[in-house]
Amino acid sequence: MMEKSSAVIASKNFLDEVWTGEPPTFSRLIELLDRLLVSYHDTASVDAPYYELDPPESDWKAVYDQAGKRFGNLGLYPITDPSEEGVGTLVMGDAIDDIADITSDLRQTVWYADNHSNEYAEAYFRRFYFHWGQHARELLLLLHRKQTNET
Repeated sequence: MMEKSSAVIASKNFLDEVWTGEPPTFSRLIELLDRLLVSYHDTASVDAPYYELDPPESDWKAVYDQAGKRFGNLGLYPITDPSEEGVGTLVMGDAIDDIADITSDLRQTVWYADNHSNEYAEAYFRRFYFHWGQHARELLLLLHRKQTNET
């Protein structure tokens, strides 16, 4: 029996709750994203050659369109590039893009777990943290603001 992986469990939970039934509330979406971020820290760095396998291609545009329909109350938001010195450049983040990119990376993580091993899934999950993690953190700032403005 395969040992449970916090990265795979958090990925599956996020995907199930974001894409099944009614969309999660802002509060629940915050919790799901927080759990993903914590699971990154709970997942040991492993060296597995996940890149030797070819997961199925994803239709990112379709995921983006579906996310837009499910989360019509989210959209563009201002954000600055923290790598710039001083004031930085104001750019527009896109919450729908965030959800679509996180979804795509997590679907790959789950694919590796289902079709090879948790070790491959965890290696992919940790390697692509630079991508899904940034989207998660930026989206969390927006959701936090929206949640605190609702109370």
